[in-house]
Amino acid sequence: MLGTIIGDVAGSIYEVLEINERIKYKKNRSYEDRIKVLDKNVPLFTDENSVTDDSILTCAIYDAIKNGHCDYEKYLREYGLKEVHLGKDKYGRNPFGSGFIKWLEYKKEGDSYGNGAAMRVSPIGFCFDNLKDVIEQSRLATIPSHNQKDAIKSSEAVAVSIFLLRNGFSKETVKECIQKNYYDLNYDLKDLQKNYTFSSKASNSVPQALFVFFESNSFEDAIRKAISIGGDSDTIAAITGSLAESYYGIDENLKKQIKPYLKPYMYNLIKERYYTKNKIKS
Repeated sequence: MLGTIIGDVAGSIYEVLEINERIKYKKNRSYEDRIKVLDKNVPLFTDENSVTDDSILTCAIYDAIKNGHCDYEKYLREYGLKEVHLGKDKYGRNPFGSGFIKWLEYKKEGDSYGNGAAMRVSPIGFCFDNLKDVIEQSRLATIPSHNQKDAIKSSEAVAVSIFLLRNGFSKETVKECIQKNYYDLNYDLKDLQKNYTFSSKASNSVPQALFVFFESNSFEDAIRKAISIGGDSDTIAAITGSLAESYYGIDENLKKQIKPYLKPYMYNLIKERYYTKNKIKS
């Protein structure tokens, strides 16, 4: 789950850059600009970075599990409404998309086909200990706001990948599972870096996030490559980061670097798992 938050924070400012480029110039950021993040001398975290809805709602799902309720709708609404009442985010935006806010306020059915459920589902993959439960709980964590076939499928693909990777399955085996049961991952990284266009649809962003993980060679490399393809950068990096955590773990230095970006309730929620001597094992 901390991998999700790291990806979210690292990708947050790049999503803003991608959106601004589309608004001002009606085009993607250039390939040259996108791949600058691959340089390890470029810091992942600056004063411009921030947690976004990906981290907030991931914490909501984890909180629901940790408290033994698994009442996902209740926790999603509580966390969501709390953030809405706090006002605009660091980038001057509403903390969530307009559709999700309408759902929070009971003004819209939870039928989104976006990637907003896949980005928050990582606690399911980490906290449940058999595949049947992972599949069922990923569905239950998705349907309150994203009760649509593509969204349910995308969340399941993420949660199943995390579960398999943390239980010792190879990247090759997990990739085969995803390609057989969920998505064709026949992409080329350089082509994505050059041509991938922003989309918040689950079917147009989750497969790319999964693909990038399978192309990575370390946790940090996964985050940087996820950001390098552009698009919905915080969510793509959040999803990629969740898989990368389950396979590589997270370097202690990155755990320290992300800590200042965590809201107090986030730190209090996850500190036992990541920031104590007797950490909870995944």
